[in-house]
Amino acid sequence: MYTAKRASITQADLPALIDRVHAQLRAPIVLVWDNHSSHTTGWVRGQLRARPWLSVVRLPAYAPGLNPVETLWSHLKAFLANRAFRNVDELEQKLRSHLRSVQKRPGLLRGFIRSVGLDPDLFPSTT
Repeated sequence: MYTAKRASITQADLPALIDRVHAQLRAPIVLVWDNHSSHTTGWVRGQLRARPWLSVVRLPAYAPGLNPVETLWSHLKAFLANRAFRNVDELEQKLRSHLRSVQKRPGLLRGFIRSVGLDPDLFPSTT
């Protein structure tokens, strides 16, 4: 039987996550964020302000056309279209496999970034 697992981070996890990313990159970070309620609390804003190497760019309230992740979701929807899965576990396995293959295609990932008018060359490569 399928049981849901919490895979998201909480507000309390956020500062440590950002600090780990900064330590690994050894560079300033630009965080592009939507206006989800967990991103706009006073506590979170204070935590972000305390990091001089961190710049936060907030997206407008509803701006899917500015978010490269929306292009990824469209790509995944196209991958899933007209497919049937025996159960949720099979669906999850196929999605994870496809996402791993997307990760290995830097040109595709850069295309997601370009699709919203951003220059992918402004983002450091991990390859």
